[in-house]
Amino acid sequence: MNDIDRKRPAGNSSRIAVPGLMLLSGLLIAHALAAPGTDLSGPTGATTTDASSYAQEISRTYDFKFGTNPFSPSNATTTTGTFISGEMFVSAKRCGNCHTDAHAQWRQSAHGNAFREPFYQKNVKDLQTQKGIEFTRHCESCHNPAALFAGALTRNSHVKRPFDDDGVSCIACHSIQSVSGRGIGGYVMGEPALLIKADGTRLLAGVTDQQILDDVPSHRRAMMRPLLKQPEFCGACHKSQVPRELNDYKFLRAFMVADELQQSSFSKESPHPFYVRDKETCNSCHMKREPAPLFDVSAKNGALVSHRWAASNTAIPTYYKWPQQLDAVTKFLEDDKLGVDIFAIRRRPAAGSREELIAPVNRSDFKISGGDRLTVEVVITNKNIGHSFPPELRDFYEAFVEFIVSDDAGKMLYRSGFIKPDGYLDEFAHNYKTYLVKSDGTYNDKHHIWRTRVFAQNNQINSGRSDMARYQFTVPPNPAGALHLTARVRYRRFTRVFNDYALGKSVDYPIVNMAAAEYVMRIGDNPALAPNPNDKTAVPDWRRWNNYGIALFDQRQYPLAIDAFTRAGELDEKYRPMALVNRAMAHIELEQYDEAASILEAVVKSNPTNARALFQQARIFIKRGQLEQAENNIKQVLVAYPRDRISLQQLGELCKIKRDYTGALESYDKIMQIDPEDVGAHYNLMLIYRKLGRTDDAKREAKIFADLKDDPGALSLANQFLRKHPEMSNESVYWHIHDLARTP
Repeated sequence: MNDIDRKRPAGNSSRIAVPGLMLLSGLLIAHALAAPGTDLSGPTGATTTDASSYAQEISRTYDFKFGTNPFSPSNATTTTGTFISGEMFVSAKRCGNCHTDAHAQWRQSAHGNAFREPFYQKNVKDLQTQKGIEFTRHCESCHNPAALFAGALTRNSHVKRPFDDDGVSCIACHSIQSVSGRGIGGYVMGEPALLIKADGTRLLAGVTDQQILDDVPSHRRAMMRPLLKQPEFCGACHKSQVPRELNDYKFLRAFMVADELQQSSFSKESPHPFYVRDKETCNSCHMKREPAPLFDVSAKNGALVSHRWAASNTAIPTYYKWPQQLDAVTKFLEDDKLGVDIFAIRRRPAAGSREELIAPVNRSDFKISGGDRLTVEVVITNKNIGHSFPPELRDFYEAFVEFIVSDDAGKMLYRSGFIKPDGYLDEFAHNYKTYLVKSDGTYNDKHHIWRTRVFAQNNQINSGRSDMARYQFTVPPNPAGALHLTARVRYRRFTRVFNDYALGKSVDYPIVNMAAAEYVMRIGDNPALAPNPNDKTAVPDWRRWNNYGIALFDQRQYPLAIDAFTRAGELDEKYRPMALVNRAMAHIELEQYDEAASILEAVVKSNPTNARALFQQARIFIKRGQLEQAENNIKQVLVAYPRDRISLQQLGELCKIKRDYTGALESYDKIMQIDPEDVGAHYNLMLIYRKLGRTDDAKREAKIFADLKDDPGALSLANQFLRKHPEMSNESVYWHIHDLARTP
């Protein structure tokens, strides 16, 4: 807090003296337990006896449908393991008395509207209608924690719900004590307190604003802990799965943003990414400091960390008509998160069959004639996002590539990835999307996740990686002038079908252009363009080649990737060691182990601490049976990156081979500490426990593994779905071409 006058003025008990602002004090909260059968919201700051009485009263009529944990099928729980009175979840308005700017930002955020906004409401009400309110505990652990912990999510509940409007409130987030790493409410909620004294005494009922201002250290103990600044804290909800209890089937992973960050270059916990980046966390990206014009008591030098959590939800501020929040989200999406590059053209002359590669197009001398068949290769790069793009629930919002070919007069000749007159996206757009399939083989396009059986497609671009979209068309006969090529990556929340379903009417919601590129290709000769040394925003050519290589690698075009990585290394001496390891990785995928070994030996000789090269060299050693050398390499990697789950998995495998089951257990246990739902770790623990004769442990792990692993029978359901939907099946193939038809 700022150094302000934390005392009330003499003779005025209703206001707090703050320079430039007079703040109304919060209302005192009654400390009385309601009688059974009336309002069971409960008391704020209840004593242990009151809390126990409240829990007993709720339990009398509560449906423990999913076992002894009253909060299943979420992964959330409380420090006491039982219910918390709803009144203990202090209204966010109370926090807004002092935290004026934070409250104003939170009110417009996705967190502040997590329960009440119409898109979520429509979906969760469908779940309640189709399955029952008790199943919504899965959702509300992250959308309305107070309802979950107050025991309101059961049939014929008598719990009043004034907290619904707050969604993920201030007191809910700031009362979380620990996390489990499991997602879907993988946290432990403590009993809320506004003050925690040095001796551990927790105070809530009757605490006034002035008492808080008089004892800021006790308020900080109640509200703040290091956990709140760690990615694992956000991961408790920004990691999701559909459990067996919800779908009557098995565990299905929905998204795992926190794990993606942990394995990205931004975490500094993995040597495997293609680029080295400065450390970033969820907070440093989504809670940057911004001005505090309302004199928030937590502001420092007139600014505080943003509680808007600007990310990708453009729908909420559009629905509520909040231009400031919409502007913040739009600017966040536009802020150099992605790159798009019209990088290469493959030209097949009208009179010939030999294909010519022109790359990069703006650095090449080439000629174009009427009738030429061109394939334009557009590289899309996830540059500055610490997790996949798009993240989270890719089934009900859209990210796609728009590609247009036009003439000098602006007439559109070819296009792909456009919004049709009815508001729907072009079915054949290059998109980043998940297609959910129900058990009857039909398309689950309304996010009824409890009815999903398989993902027919799950396209994304991981952090620091690239994708490629290919567009093929014929140069018009007898052309003149130039062809203008435009590529844009666009984002819309939500899909038109989900938007119409949620709102009950057709409304055009914003589409954000996240990245764009243009290239003017003359008919006839096209001279090479030299780089502009004054353009500080231009992507250097070595990086363009490298992104091109990454896209080819991820699309399993390994020989072409080797060529691209070679060019990247030639153009930048500093990046050359990374480019050499990239080449070696492609050779390994082609089972060209001698070539890979030679490259990696040279890199390690030049820098014996290159963890990325050491890991790839270990792969070669394993293939050659040199297990001791492989283990030494992996251990060196783990010294530098002790939380690299890929290296831990590999070390566990090596320990298994030499029957060092204690060492193997240690490796897999470390993976479990990072991700308790790592399917490979559970599988290996099952095998190890069997070897050790620990039958009960092996049975437990076998049961977990059976639930976590993919259902092989679901593949045929996905294939049948894709055969019926050619517009979707094209996008499910690693390497595909968008064959463009001439526009009318």
